[in-house]
Amino acid sequence: MLQIMCWVDSEDYWYLNSMNEKKESVDFYAYRFVVEGGGEGMGGSSISLLVAEFINAKIAVGFVIPNDFKLDKDITFRFICNDSPSKDIAVECKLSDEVKKAAYMGNDLEKIEYIGFTLEKFYEGHDAKFYLNDLRPGREESGEGAQP
Repeated sequence: MLQIMCWVDSEDYWYLNSMNEKKESVDFYAYRFVVEGGGEGMGGSSISLLVAEFINAKIAVGFVIPNDFKLDKDITFRFICNDSPSKDIAVECKLSDEVKKAAYMGNDLEKIEYIGFTLEKFYEGHDAKFYLNDLRPGREESGEGAQP
């Protein structure tokens, strides 16, 4: 089972914590999102994201993953925050078979910025906070990849 640690704002963490203490289940929906396209003078490329919505917690998280990364259907998200970095809240969910697609002309970083902004605005319109993280290995020589 894939486990991913999610750093969230204190407000979101404590809301999840209160749901956990009340033994309320967290409604979720997880899917893949692929952004394809090329840049001027470049060939085409694609960016893959794992997106999980925690509907009644009003949180959505997105993770840029390597295109060849094989995702398990069962995923555990572990949420932490600044107030409580050593106590995580685990939420288990299943990845759906749905793959959403978008096209955007630009390099990989531009695609990430585009989809991150698009998803942030989408979830904001649904009264949810969106967090985006890059889980790809660092690419220091090109200036792309995971950032601390």
